[in-house]
Amino acid sequence: PISILLAVFLSFWAWAYTYRRDRFKFWVGLVVATGGMFVPVESLGTVMVTGVWIWAIADAVVKSADWYRQYPV
Repeated sequence: PISILLAVFLSFWAWAYTYRRDRFKFWVGLVVATGGMFVPVESLGTVMVTGVWIWAIADAVVKSADWYRQYPV
């Protein structure tokens, strides 16, 4: 439950907690979300930022509590 709240409020920063296993997701999320803020077409930038946000939430929802018990290591 806490991981879902982190994803809702922090988007891709939620993957920083599990960086050892999710570093690819963290960096892709950071690049896409940051790029979305600088895209000249506002609607495309909004889609990019919202997409990363939804991806982070969905990723947190599908992982079991056992997966998170190994952190912090």
